[in-house]
Amino acid sequence: MRIKFYIDRPDEPVSTIMANVAFAGKRFRFSTGVSISPTHWNHDKQEIKPAERNRAAYMKRLDAIDAEIRSAYHAIQFGKDGKAVSSTALKEYQDRIKEFLDDKPKGPKNDNVLGQFDRFIHEYRIAAGNKMVTNQRPAEATLNRYRLVSRRLGEFAKARKIDLTFDGINTDFYRQFVGWLSTEQNLFDSSVGNHIKILKTFMRWCMDEGLHKNMEFQKFYKPESLGETIALSAKELRMIRDVDLTNNPRLARVRDHFLIQTYTSLRYSDLMKLEPKHFDLVNGFIHVPITKTDVRPIIPITPPLSIVLERYPSLLFEFVSNVKSNKYLKELGKLAGLTSPIIVGHSKGGERFEQPVPKYQELSTHVARRTFVTVSLEFGVQDSIIRFVTGHKTTDVMAKHYAKPSADVVHDVVCEAWRKL
Repeated sequence: MRIKFYIDRPDEPVSTIMANVAFAGKRFRFSTGVSISPTHWNHDKQEIKPAERNRAAYMKRLDAIDAEIRSAYHAIQFGKDGKAVSSTALKEYQDRIKEFLDDKPKGPKNDNVLGQFDRFIHEYRIAAGNKMVTNQRPAEATLNRYRLVSRRLGEFAKARKIDLTFDGINTDFYRQFVGWLSTEQNLFDSSVGNHIKILKTFMRWCMDEGLHKNMEFQKFYKPESLGETIALSAKELRMIRDVDLTNNPRLARVRDHFLIQTYTSLRYSDLMKLEPKHFDLVNGFIHVPITKTDVRPIIPITPPLSIVLERYPSLLFEFVSNVKSNKYLKELGKLAGLTSPIIVGHSKGGERFEQPVPKYQELSTHVARRTFVTVSLEFGVQDSIIRFVTGHKTTDVMAKHYAKPSADVVHDVVCEAWRKL
């Protein structure tokens, strides 16, 4: 008997791994139910490459399938010549393998929303800008938000004593769920909106999977948040840069990371991926893939950034978690003197709430990216140039087709502006 695993459609972005089984002059073809990017398959070694995020789980399944195929083969009653097999035995063999393959976890029955949400969290792949599904999985922080929404859906169903079905995800459910999140869970409108956004992503995925035909979820809208987001001015950024942290290496390192993030405009999740290979010191650029969009930014190594990088000749950085960084940044902001009061506003149930807080309390990794934009504008950089650094997409048709400055132009304009810091 010979068993060979192979990619069904190697030219597709994502394809199923098939099992080809041959014995006694017969050939059988089975779908393993495992789908990966063909680039993640090692044909010679018959295994999934380490680049596949779910390699361990997928290889465990392939090993189990291999073992079952062999076990079923050894159970066959061969003829006296050791080769002849009855048609009945062959059918029993096929049925046994198919039954094994069909017995894979897909959650409870198809109409069980919470069961399918678990499957969604396990299997969901991100769609690219052209809407084509990729093999890229969401970041772990995003998956944690998915799990939170799943848990809250379960709590809501329990509180209302209802069974969540796809047909039941309608406008009446929407009104009740939003009200429950706002009043009983005490969430601000921005958090409620994120729950609805994730719920719509889940419902759209389930519809693509053929689990329902309910289109009412498309009417759901995110409650608008009236909360402000802060950014630092050039003066405040200098206060962060210049505060004496000689006796506090922990905050000095966090300060450096915040400055690098500000000077590059990277999201913290992308900042944490920086490696020496991403730095083109000869031409003065950073080339790093960003996770949220398929746009490749043009990130110049500006004079202020060069000064920070000189402290890290290996270009290796020990980034702390986003949560810890946010905590330390508030401590840093207080030491730097960012104590002037600002009005922080939030909305809940459409009602506005405001309170004054010292600015350092709102300092976080999210502020770095906004600060790059704010200070660049303050230094006279046009927003059309800034967009190429941040990776923001343009909605201007003319800009899409004609206003595309070269990387060198972006580099020179941004570097010259940031010399003012």
